[in-house]
Amino acid sequence: MSLLGGMRVIVTGAAGGIGSETALRLGQAGARVFLADLSSEWPEHLRHGQGIAGFAVGDLTDENAVASLFAEADRVLGGVDGLVNNAGATESPGGTARQSLADWSHTMDSNLKATYLASRQAARVMRSGAIVNVASVAGLCAFPASNAYSVSKAGIVMLTKTLALDLARKRIRVNAVAPGIIDAPMAYAMASDASAQHQLVRRIPMGRFGNSDEVADVIKFLLSKDARYVTGAVIPVDGGWTAFGGAGDASRV
Repeated sequence: MSLLGGMRVIVTGAAGGIGSETALRLGQAGARVFLADLSSEWPEHLRHGQGIAGFAVGDLTDENAVASLFAEADRVLGGVDGLVNNAGATESPGGTARQSLADWSHTMDSNLKATYLASRQAARVMRSGAIVNVASVAGLCAFPASNAYSVSKAGIVMLTKTLALDLARKRIRVNAVAPGIIDAPMAYAMASDASAQHQLVRRIPMGRFGNSDEVADVIKFLLSKDARYVTGAVIPVDGGWTAFGGAGDASRV
């Protein structure tokens, strides 16, 4: 039997990057997957992907939209056993004194509030199963002046733990992955030129950016019965970023 055979999973932020790769990996592992995103531009490889059962467009910071998403997923899938909270946003770079309150609020809402609302709705409708939240190494190690993104991801780390405690007796496990620098659009929004990208690579002990499939495979494991006694965990998928506490070039120690 396949790893996720018959599991019914919602993946948010699924139109690209880690979200789309996760949706495909879950489908290939036997899950039926319902995708959600703010964008209505669904790539063809997703539209025809194995196990992809449906699509929804909605703002996950709106609780009515979240309720509608779950109702549609329930209609299409016949129930929900899993949720991957991947939807999120970055913040505009700049020091604290220049930081826009609007940018701060948008990032906090898109990352932390959306994760909370979707998880709350999952707790209401799931009889058992698993939730996996996508945090970040930025929520484990502070980035300069990242008062919205880093703080929102740190909030997701703690939300994962509080949800795990709250939902354990409902037989719902809650875990998180904390990706490092991943070869995906969000990384290039943070480091758009070759010099900045090189500096990031030097900070990674494994000496390269990660790939979306490397994060997706950990998410797949956390959803599966292979992780049936794992809850409240936050797993860095970061090439050693959070392990490095030295000085200089982490990739050439």
